[in-house]
Amino acid sequence: MSEKRTYGLKSVKTADPSVDGTMPTALTELCRTYKDSCEFTEDDAQITEEFCDQEDDPIETFSQKGSKSVKFSTFDYSPETLKKLKGGTIVEGKWAEPTNTPEIIQAVEITTATGMNFSFPKARILAKFNSKFVKNGLSLIEVTIKPMSPGPGKPAVLIGDKTP
Repeated sequence: MSEKRTYGLKSVKTADPSVDGTMPTALTELCRTYKDSCEFTEDDAQITEEFCDQEDDPIETFSQKGSKSVKFSTFDYSPETLKKLKGGTIVEGKWAEPTNTPEIIQAVEITTATGMNFSFPKARILAKFNSKFVKNGLSLIEVTIKPMSPGPGKPAVLIGDKTP
């Protein structure tokens, strides 16, 4: 099997999740990202060891996979982008914050500069302000994407070249 390498970031796109848990085919750009801020990470697996009184070594171990997340920052404070990232409404051309924390669930596709896709058929989007009103820097919005199970027996993460 040939080695695949990937680097850079081309786009972050979203769409409404498919009912059947597969990746939608038509996605649109979520927002542009702040340079070098996008990362996909996985927490360490949670290992539980069970012991008995007669032995020092565990008699059984249980493993639960680590949580995955995508994090990046954006500088786009347009009302349309704020609505996509934080919910709420647009009133007279201004973004209006929602009164409750919205649950924003989308399918997310991240495409690298080399054409590799990191696809999440169902994910929760969370965003928070990180605004510093300084002369030599941008006010940012920090975005976290948490992959979720798209359905029984369906993978939460798909990585590979996009099939036509």
